Amino acid sequence: MAHNLHLVLNNRNNYNLVYEGRVHFLKHTNFEEKQWVCSRVRSGCRGTVYTNLEVSTVSRTEPHAETCTADDSVLYKIEKRNTLKRRAGEETKPVPQIYREESSIASTNVETAGQFPPFKKVKSAMYRSRAKRFS
Repeated sequence: MAHNLHLVLNNRNNYNLVYEGRVHFLKHTNFEEKQWVCSRVRSGCRGTVYTNLEVSTVSRTEPHAETCTADDSVLYKIEKRNTLKRRAGEETKPVPQIYREESSIASTNVETAGQFPPFKKVKSAMYRSRAKRFS
């Protein structure tokens, strides 16, 4: 896979493509390629990425809207959110304690200290992940 193409698991157990600091979701698959559209399509962005079926190379792209800005830390934020959800579902520790442990690990690194998602943004996802274990 190319160094700037990353597939990350989303909350519906599908994959999102992170490319050049923007998140794209799968719109269409045909015999030769996959079409990924920008996740900000509802706010007017028409950015599209076409990849091969293995998602290893980009065949072509369509430009994003001027208001659609790239976030270099989006991949880190998604990975940390998935880590928090996984730990909340597997471990019996209280959810705030799990969050504090992960945030203290992230705060030791200067590059990632300000990029960790706030508790308010991940709290419901963590509790939902924990509730799935009991249903």
